[in-house]
Order: sequence, then structure tokens, then C-alpha cells
Amino acid sequence: MNSKEILEQKGYCVVEIREKDIINRLISTKYTFVALILEGAVEFEINMETMKATAGSRVTFPHVSMLKTISMTDDFHAIILVVDDKFAFESTVGIESGMIQSLFNTPVEKVSNQQEWDMLINLVDGLKKFQHFAAPSHSVEISGALFRNLILIMCEFQESTVTGKRYGTTYSVSDTYFRSFVNMLNDHVKTEHEVAFYASELKITSKYLGEICKRKSGRKAKEIISAVLVAQLKREIALSGKSLKIIAFEFGFADQSSLGKFFRKMTGISPRSFKSQGMGQEKTIAQ
Repeated sequence: MNSKEILEQKGYCVVEIREKDIINRLISTKYTFVALILEGAVEFEINMETMKATAGSRVTFPHVSMLKTISMTDDFHAIILVVDDKFAFESTVGIESGMIQSLFNTPVEKVSNQQEWDMLINLVDGLKKFQHFAAPSHSVEISGALFRNLILIMCEFQESTVTGKRYGTTYSVSDTYFRSFVNMLNDHVKTEHEVAFYASELKITSKYLGEICKRKSGRKAKEIISAVLVAQLKREIALSGKSLKIIAFEFGFADQSSLGKFFRKMTGISPRSFKSQGMGQEKTIAQ
């Protein structure tokens, strides 16, 4: 299986790049990239801005970026994690959008802390191993957790380096509401699929909850609910052994057909097809 096939099936892929692999041309990407420069140096242009990265640096940039390699040393060697929007979003729900944005505000960062560097290498190596797992089981959940930890570690170390303190040691009222909303999803999303329920529990309006979610995550409240719901459905369909009719009932759908329509909209395939081919083989569709 090549890198493109892995990316389409898993939502991410890890590749190692050396100088001979690079083609010097302009590329428009639709993915998020995290690169760890192991050896050598590279000069590149991203969104019309020229940057340089040397060994021991991490490079992060978001989707829809214009990227062009200008030059690199003969000994250049990097390990690159490529992630699609769907995988990134499902893996980072609940993390401060400001924390994540801070990574992209400084795309190239020299990692001076050896502990951070070792953790990043280990996490990316773990993702690389999981992308080749033939058996689905919990591999999607584990790889999502690894990516989430990767993002958190970069955010935490970057913020402590820049400001001398951890990100978010004080929280606004909207931060509290957002965290409460995300925590509530784990307990209630199985049967409660509407924004109004969570807004009512938080004693705020649906409009205000929507504004908070958009500001904190870049997504609408309904999109977050649907993402968490489909993640739980995937586990139930792949692992529980229950019939789709029973799962539809337990998850608050009117019938099996309603479950099928929702699941196909979110994943691009039917629940039955997903069940037959396993969690690790779902088709990834563009958001």
C-alpha cells in the first residue's frame, strides 16, 4: 500500500523524506503537515514567505498552503506526518483552537528541549507503525490519541518557551462552557444529538453555544456533536457485534435507515460496508 492509499484509508500517513525525493516545484496542499528535521537543512517557501529549517527543528503548517522547496543540503532527512482535516478535527476536539493556531503562527521551531524532541519522535514513530496495522480493532482510536498527544506536547512546550508559563492557566467563561460541552458529549451524545439539549444543560442559548464552539474550535456546535457521535458509532458498529437495528435504537435514531443516512453522510460509506471492512478501512471524504 502506498502513501496515498494509506492517507485515504487512515486519514493520515507518515513518510520519510530525503534530498533525492524532493521535486522543486510549487505544491498546493489540502492537508496539515508536521515535519521533524532529523538531519541537514532546507529552505522553502510557504504562502509566499521564505523560511529555513535545520536539524532538530519541527515544521508545522495547515491545509490549503502553497509550498515550494528552494534548496536543501545533500544530507537532508526528515520524517513527515500528513493529516487530513477529518482525522485532525476528530483527534483534537476540545483542544483550544488558540493553542493549535499558535503552532501555525510560528511554522518553524527549533526544539531545544531534548525531552520534547524524544517525545515527538516516539509519537510519530508510533503513528508510522499503526498505519501499517492490517487488523482494524482499536488502531484508529489509538492513532488519533497519538496525534492528539503530539499536538498537545508541541503546544505546551512552545507556550512555556515563549511566555515562561503553560498555555491557558487562566480561563474565560466561554472556555469553561466549551470544556463542559465537550465533556458532556461523552456522556450524552449517544442519545442527544441536538445543540439545544447541551445549551439547555449549560443554561445558555443555542446561539451562544454555537458562537463559543466556532471561536474555540473553528467548527459549529452541530459539527462537533456529529463528529463525536460518528466516532462512537464506528466503535459500536465495528466492535459490539450488535445488529444495526439495535444500534440505531440505542443511539436514538428513528430507524436503521436514519442511522444509515447519517453515517453515509459523515463517512462516505454505509454502516454495513463499514462493518464488513473494518474501522481501519473507511473511506475518507473531503470536508
